[in-house]
Amino acid sequence: MKSYLLVPKESIETHARPGVRGTEQGERVLQRTTALQFMMSGRAPDMLRDLGLHSATLPGRLPQVNAPAVAKKKTAGKRGRKSNEVSVAASDGPVMELASASEVGTYRHMPLIGATMAHFVSEKAERIAREELGGDFEFIPDTVHLTFPGPVAAGQIGPRNRGLSSLSNREWPEESGIAAAHAQGIKGAGVMLGILDTGVDADHPEHQDRLIQFRYVSLFPNSPQNPARDVRGFDPDGHGTHVAGIAAGTFHGVAPEVDLYVASVIESETIRTSLGRVAAGMEWLLHQFSRPENAMRPAVVNMSLGFPVQPPPGVSDMEYRLNIRALQTLVRRLVDSNVLPVVAAGNGGAGTAGYPAAFPEALAVGAVDFARRVASFSASGVVNQRSVPDVMGYGVNVYSSTERRCNNQAFYERMSGTSMAAPYVAGLAALYRCRSPDLTALEVRDLILANVLKLPKTAEGRAGRGLAVYK
Repeated sequence: MKSYLLVPKESIETHARPGVRGTEQGERVLQRTTALQFMMSGRAPDMLRDLGLHSATLPGRLPQVNAPAVAKKKTAGKRGRKSNEVSVAASDGPVMELASASEVGTYRHMPLIGATMAHFVSEKAERIAREELGGDFEFIPDTVHLTFPGPVAAGQIGPRNRGLSSLSNREWPEESGIAAAHAQGIKGAGVMLGILDTGVDADHPEHQDRLIQFRYVSLFPNSPQNPARDVRGFDPDGHGTHVAGIAAGTFHGVAPEVDLYVASVIESETIRTSLGRVAAGMEWLLHQFSRPENAMRPAVVNMSLGFPVQPPPGVSDMEYRLNIRALQTLVRRLVDSNVLPVVAAGNGGAGTAGYPAAFPEALAVGAVDFARRVASFSASGVVNQRSVPDVMGYGVNVYSSTERRCNNQAFYERMSGTSMAAPYVAGLAALYRCRSPDLTALEVRDLILANVLKLPKTAEGRAGRGLAVYK
């Protein structure tokens, strides 16, 4: 039994084709509903269905495909669109039924990221699928684990002080510009913030006064026996709740008025996830962002997960490189859909930068303390001629929400890590997108990089452009 992510080779090598542009706000706003069109994206599910694999499409809103899937032979199409391109749009259409597991396998098509997940039980079906699709698709084994940056040792920076109440005031320094933005009424309203993490406690006081769209992506996202669940937000670890509190918490958050969309894709015990789970989480986020009422709204996604630069033991270099290329394709899909991806650089210290922080499409964030000193754990380095991180955020002893006791008493806690710095920067990005919703994701990225506080006493390469602030 083997699981693969089938990604069109052309989507790995090229950017997605932007869809229709043009709104009342200006020509620079990208419309996500038609943004991802690839010549071969429709072939995989058709072939897998013909081989007898059952659809494991998960519950929820499905995309509406407005053109037939790719024909085997290229023909002249209608003016303005090639006949072998697929237009994807969010729809309230019928939900595909969950099929029971078969002796052949299951598949799940994810058109908004241009990929298909396939789980083969039959070796014959896998062989035929490779023969028929191998020329156009990469078969990427879903076997390499991703993880979020490990927790920083308590003795390194200081104890993780657990509190039982919120602070009387946000502790972001005046230099961050957050208080000034809030005083001007800029608090993130109208912006969508997606988080891929361990989850979020939707009933924690920091989050209970808002509606959080939440999806739990199971350990086996391609299995109809373990479907995703759209439920009230929960978090068995507290990491995701802490991240959400930093970015958007009612009492402590940088951008408390954003709309939160959280996908639980990381397990609390192992702090691991897989490429398939991340792909399923991103697909769900893009579905939410592409709803008719959301299609023109600005969006930001925060991720604290990734691969190291070198393959882990037992994984071949070729298999590892395929996983990294696929992960880069997923991050690229966000940018192509006018979503700004903000990622944690990692907690391994100097010389340990990994992926997706090393992708040029990502905004990689390192950590400083409140005195603007670079944290010793903050990852940095040069990967493929790209210097990591891009920018710094406050990530040492940051106070935010975590969990609740059985009697509903809330916990707040101080945590350290680039996982804390990234949501700080994601919150700043939401403030910028709130102030200027007509800016594209890349323009907001440039704005963040231009409006930094320099850190002149820092060793070269350790702090990117400087400390991100709101100006």
